[in-house]
Amino acid sequence: MLMPRFVFRFLGSRMRQLMATRIGVILFVFALFSSSACSPGYVMRAAYEQSRILLARRPIEEVIKDPETTKEESQKLTLVLEARSFASEIGLNPGDSFTQYADVGKDTLAWIVMGSRKDSFTLHTWWFPIVGTVPYKGFFDPQGARQQAKRLEDKGYETSVRGTEAFSTLGWFNDPVMSTTLKNAPIRIVNTVIHESVHSTVWIPDHVNFNESLANFVGTRAAVSFFKKRLAALDSADINLADATKAVSQAEDDYRFSMELAESVSEAFKQLNALYQRRDISSEQKIRDRQGVFNGVMAAFRLRYPKVSAFRELNNADLLQSTIYMTDLRLFEQLYLRCNQDWPKFLARIVEIKSGLADGTYRDPFEALRTTPVLP
Repeated sequence: MLMPRFVFRFLGSRMRQLMATRIGVILFVFALFSSSACSPGYVMRAAYEQSRILLARRPIEEVIKDPETTKEESQKLTLVLEARSFASEIGLNPGDSFTQYADVGKDTLAWIVMGSRKDSFTLHTWWFPIVGTVPYKGFFDPQGARQQAKRLEDKGYETSVRGTEAFSTLGWFNDPVMSTTLKNAPIRIVNTVIHESVHSTVWIPDHVNFNESLANFVGTRAAVSFFKKRLAALDSADINLADATKAVSQAEDDYRFSMELAESVSEAFKQLNALYQRRDISSEQKIRDRQGVFNGVMAAFRLRYPKVSAFRELNNADLLQSTIYMTDLRLFEQLYLRCNQDWPKFLARIVEIKSGLADGTYRDPFEALRTTPVLP
């Protein structure tokens, strides 16, 4: 299983000390997986792959100076360090992450499998030690993911199999930037560094949708701030001025696209959930009606973005996976604007929401976004 990015929040200080050495890393990962109900082969593969990633880390500055590093790789690794510094400037705490690089030797790090019923938003779940019940399972090879998806489909589920390029341990390990991330465009790289830095700064237990949607919003919106600052620092005669201007435009387009997609996904989920909860129609009728509901919601989005291939067909597993990262992004935007686009002030409000949830002031973090005042 690919380690969920929130798993290490549940570990104690003794485990953390164990992870201080390379041998400790291997033993920890093996011990974690060997106590699960998975097959020995699955356990060993997971332990091997994750240990290999952690042991392959090299300092980014060392990689940049390596004569075998290409110019493009060097430029992107420099961008990682710049994005990391920017994350710190706006109040995030990346810790020691993104100071090292790991070449994983493939284009996709792992494949994540999810399965949902067709007539309801009911996900298949798996149980693992420490993290408990989770609605996904990770594989380090596509064949294993496809086989798992087939088993779920045979049980009546529709499935989603997606590749992932990175994992996060929320600061418990020195998470490296990986070759799978470095292959992306600069906008995506900066977004990833900021996104993961949000997780290592603030994580609210038992509210995964809030955490991921928060990081999604900050990653896309702060990337705009990053490239605007980069542009402002250039001299008008700089030969990279055109590229820097283009990067700002691309970051703004990416942010706008993310917000519009999130609104469409949220509305689709809302209307479909209402359909699935109806008791006056059969399961078969719900399955017949659901595509029409989905098409009606997504029609406007498809007109604006005709080249986007995602969400052409309804798949409950795909939709549920997306809601993890796209829940009420406009609420985060509204808070950011109420904070006068001041990132430290915005993050301070998020930390206050976390404290309010812990002491019982708030019950739901999204509702807190609507009601929490902004400090002067």
